[in-house]
Amino acid sequence: MEIFDSHTHLYLPEFAHDLDEVLERASAAGVTHLVNIGLDLATSETAILMAGNASGHYASVGWHPHETLKFQKDYLKSLVELALKDKVVAFGEIGLDYYRSIAPREDQLEVFKILLRGAIEAQKGVVIHSRDAFNDTLELLTAVKGELKGILIHCFGGDASQAEAYLKIGAYISIPGAVTFPKNTVLREALKSIPRDRLLVETDAPYLAPQPVRGKRNEPSYLIYHLGTMAEVLGISLEDMAQITTQNAKKFFNV
Repeated sequence: MEIFDSHTHLYLPEFAHDLDEVLERASAAGVTHLVNIGLDLATSETAILMAGNASGHYASVGWHPHETLKFQKDYLKSLVELALKDKVVAFGEIGLDYYRSIAPREDQLEVFKILLRGAIEAQKGVVIHSRDAFNDTLELLTAVKGELKGILIHCFGGDASQAEAYLKIGAYISIPGAVTFPKNTVLREALKSIPRDRLLVETDAPYLAPQPVRGKRNEPSYLIYHLGTMAEVLGISLEDMAQITTQNAKKFFNV
């Protein structure tokens, strides 16, 4: 069984003391592929270094909306250059976050537009962060959908109508550990509405650990819990769920 973790941040300090053990557990659980997702220039560079010669390990370069106020326009050139390096498979995460509103919305929108142009220039699919910002995210993505190489909605937490809107612009949708939370019936219902050829799965490690380990640091080996819940909701086997999400991830990331 092959499992593809489409979104991790294994370079963060939470993994500094035991990364080798984390990767060993991931391998033992069947995780054969993962993408470390950049949050700014420094972490994007680190993600690329970590991908290195590690089989099945990849990187994505981006700029998180929480870092909006630190963004300078000349950073775009550096991100595009990084995006063209070996084993970089996407541009992101980029997007909007109105939940915490660390940066004013108008600034987030301006930077998001700039970063979308960077993804188009680099000819990489985009990994999208959108929290409490569905309408603006959809509007900006719709405006450039024909120019983008692909769209992946990271950590999807919306309802079936939002999933449908993203699907209409050709997006893939990645399901996080929140699908396992007992009270999250909305996400499980949305999952039923998503075509199986558009589904990916992710940890967002070290964040959003699934229900059996909720409150702990998340890590790729825990994807087995996400996949188990998704398989149950869709009425298929765990093995089939893993195969579906892995093949979709390979297609989106072109690996």
